[in-house]
Amino acid sequence: MDALNKKGFKGKLVPALSDLLTWTKDGVHLMGAMCSSCGSYFFPKYHEQHRPDCSRQGIRSILLSQAGKLASYTIQHYMPPRPFRTDREITPYVIGLVEFVEGIQVAGIVVDCALGDLKIGIPMETTTFTLYRDEEGRDVVTWAFKPRKR
Repeated sequence: MDALNKKGFKGKLVPALSDLLTWTKDGVHLMGAMCSSCGSYFFPKYHEQHRPDCSRQGIRSILLSQAGKLASYTIQHYMPPRPFRTDREITPYVIGLVEFVEGIQVAGIVVDCALGDLKIGIPMETTTFTLYRDEEGRDVVTWAFKPRKR
């Protein structure tokens, strides 16, 4: 594995939005938050959806677990609309809804999986998807999910 730099980015990979994902020694993690009052988890961390009776006190940043399970998915046969940016044709592609152990579900592109192998409930893990290469030759990435090796 490539070494992590001071900002937690791996080698020549940079996130399209730096407050959404990071790398640790065990892999890619989504950057979220948790409310200490109601126990709700949020992603992204600034998208707070509290329980109705919550006092909304004690929000702290957390890293979501790397693993989850596929809760739902859809296959898209058209290019994603703007502001999504990629330098190549990616259709058809899968958008999967992954449920993490924290109880939060996050949608993202599914990679490294044949369409026929998709099944609700399969173990998934967070990874990256290269959108394009920037002027400095770095891969600009967003989060994605792939089946977890058993």
